[in-house]
Amino acid sequence: MAVPAAEKRYAHWPVRLPESLRMVASDEQTAWYQDQVVLGDGRIVPVRATAYRPCWEQLPAPVRDAVEAAAGSAVVATWSAGTGFTPGFASRLSLADGRRVFVKAASSADDRLHGWPMSEAYREEQRKLSHLSADGVDIGAPPLLWHRSLEVEGDRWIILAFAHVEGRPPRRPWRPDELRLVLDRFIEVAPALSSPPAELALEEVADHLVGDLRPRLEHIRDRVGDSHWLDTVERLAGRAHDHLAGSSVVHMDLRDDNVLIGTDRRVWFVDWNWPVVGAAWIDLVCLLLSARGDGHDVDALLAGHPLTSDVDPVAVDCLLAVLLSFWMARSADEVPHGSPYLRDHQTWYAEVTRSWLQERLARRRPKHSAGDAQQAVPRG
Repeated sequence: MAVPAAEKRYAHWPVRLPESLRMVASDEQTAWYQDQVVLGDGRIVPVRATAYRPCWEQLPAPVRDAVEAAAGSAVVATWSAGTGFTPGFASRLSLADGRRVFVKAASSADDRLHGWPMSEAYREEQRKLSHLSADGVDIGAPPLLWHRSLEVEGDRWIILAFAHVEGRPPRRPWRPDELRLVLDRFIEVAPALSSPPAELALEEVADHLVGDLRPRLEHIRDRVGDSHWLDTVERLAGRAHDHLAGSSVVHMDLRDDNVLIGTDRRVWFVDWNWPVVGAAWIDLVCLLLSARGDGHDVDALLAGHPLTSDVDPVAVDCLLAVLLSFWMARSADEVPHGSPYLRDHQTWYAEVTRSWLQERLARRRPKHSAGDAQQAVPRG
């Protein structure tokens, strides 16, 4: 059987550091590509080289032509981003006139291949950023320069071009100085995110997070059996509507791989596909999960940060319970084409989230954590 064109574009695509960069991998601007985390079972998985993506030459000629026409200059060199967990085209493009842009692209063929509406997510990112960053408002996102839609052989394409950020993701394990830069950036952008445009009609964060909570927990119980610990998770997650509501824009996918630190030390937040409306502190807690896994005292960081210093501890517990249910359920799913380490990272996040939540509950209510604290997070 012939291999579909879209399948050919993604087959056998281990994204590696380019040879020119591997030769200087000890350099501060490239060593980040080798960062790793260790799972509870001892396996080591990469943090940055995580996505299999199509490269520039694999895009259909009409798509490449559309990019060059919109950019106003020919593409002379490219570097495909290996970070993240989605398999869409994402590359830094060097142009003949000396400029650089960062371009993302996906098609309806990609949607069919990967089983989820990736191209629609890119369209939503364009729509939402156009409103959130209108008139140069700084929400922490690199400026969206232009976007194009076109049809190629019956497939609908969406292309997004962003201002190129000269920089890199934060190092893992998190360095204290870089973590502080990112935490300070939350304070800077909070005012701009405090009241989203009404025309965006963003979903409420609790609806987004707990809409499928019951089937999610049933899925987990089918694998691990009934447990008092899952009852605790369900009870806390069920209170999300009371504790997570708010009027701020919440990125809702703000992990370290969606953070860039510029060479000028300015911090950027990327991939605004899934914003919702809720409490202003939610993204901060989500980001600190990776810092917790890297050994930082994140409760002390929460206590000292303006966005979280006055937050009810139970509210943080509710968020962690919801996130734990998500990580545990998703980590047992089939490994997706184009993202070979996604389930490993979800397992890592489940382990970290559970450990943090258990510690918080044991510190305040020891009687609720007895016995359950020794139960390992299931891998499914």
